[in-house]
Amino acid sequence: MSSTALKYLRGGQKLISVSGTEYVFVPKHNISLAWIDDEYVQRVLDMKRNCCGNSKKIQFVLASETDVRRWTYGGR
Repeated sequence: MSSTALKYLRGGQKLISVSGTEYVFVPKHNISLAWIDDEYVQRVLDMKRNCCGNSKKIQFVLASETDVRRWTYGGR
């Protein structure tokens, strides 16, 4: 099974559960990433957070190649 790197926009550690599988977004080098099984990627991207005035904001985006490189190797 393959997976895709997603970035948590708030930057801290975040635990989520999707269909009984738990994923932890781990912050390193100012980027919070988790590797999500491909079958759940869209479900995670669709998760919104409540903001002021009850508006919905995105919390997760696809991580760029640069995000993954910085998170993995510290920007080298």
